[in-house]
Amino acid sequence: MARPFASIPNYGVGLSYTVPLGKRGPRQDRAVALERAARASLDAGTRERAIELARLLGTLATSTLRLVGVRGIVDSGTRAIAVAEDRLASSFGTPLDIDRLKIEVARAEQQVLSAESDRTYALAACASLVGMTCRPFRSDGEARSFLTAWLDQASRRATTAASLEERPDVRALDAYGKAATAEARLARAQAIPDPTVRLGYVHDRFLISGNQQNSLNLSVSLPLPFFDHGQAQARAAESKRSRFSQQRVKTLQAARAKLPALTQRLAAQRERQEALSTRIMPQALAVLSNVERAVEGRLLPLSDAIQARRAVGELLVEEADSFADAFDAALTLTAELPPTAPSTPATPATPATPATPATPAKHTTHTTNAAPTLK
Repeated sequence: MARPFASIPNYGVGLSYTVPLGKRGPRQDRAVALERAARASLDAGTRERAIELARLLGTLATSTLRLVGVRGIVDSGTRAIAVAEDRLASSFGTPLDIDRLKIEVARAEQQVLSAESDRTYALAACASLVGMTCRPFRSDGEARSFLTAWLDQASRRATTAASLEERPDVRALDAYGKAATAEARLARAQAIPDPTVRLGYVHDRFLISGNQQNSLNLSVSLPLPFFDHGQAQARAAESKRSRFSQQRVKTLQAARAKLPALTQRLAAQRERQEALSTRIMPQALAVLSNVERAVEGRLLPLSDAIQARRAVGELLVEEADSFADAFDAALTLTAELPPTAPSTPATPATPATPATPATPAKHTTHTTNAAPTLK
């Protein structure tokens, strides 16, 4: 056959369009709500990672305080051993005093190793989280500034009214609930039949039977959803809406219930930390300095200096622990509060080699104006 396509009885082409009745609005609302939920979930995830990073930096700062303080005790103990050996050479002391001092120094050196281990772990965890090398704080003053900035900010925010609905996780739950509501509307709209409009053209070659050679037709078809009209999808969407709504309410109730207790905990830990840093530690260091001068002048036995040095070492560790507890309380409270406008936080932008640690006699409290916030 020379022309096979010429033997086809007719050719036809057509265009059809299904008109969605009552479905376009719910679909658009659902898409907008899901976009808002995704953005809020991203903000919540980013905030969690920021809090995790801040917690690691707090561990790094407290380990730096502990390390600097214990190193000062080691240096002071080493000098005390030299004084004790001079006294022994002049037949004024006993070998037992030197042995006791060496034991105290050895204990302090073990604490130095423990603090260095904690700092190394914090640096490794920080590098794993941010994907780059983290450096330690340059001094105990910089570490104190970082911790104090977080404590000051958390204390200020605890006294100001904040809308918990602005938390990203709460916003995400609200958006998911609205998406489920739009999904239920869309499912109920399945009961409305969507008409299908079709426009077609037919070219007929079988004219001997009396057919028209060219014809144009317009048709409308209407499905009748007697059995499945979206009832299962509507129930599923209502169940999701109820679940998101209840989860949002529980989240807000839990946050409102925890805030007073967290605020009280922060106040108590802050009072403990300030008492150790501003009153107890300076007094203890002054007593240690006076006792060491009295021992060097042979006015007191060496055992008094040993006991005073041990007390100061314990207080230094306790002070670092008080900073750690107060920082944990501040960070836990910050995580429960909604985010604020971003600002530049105090970060440990320090060289890899830390500065020479200060001795306990130079104990001071540093503050900073930088207020770290979580977006």
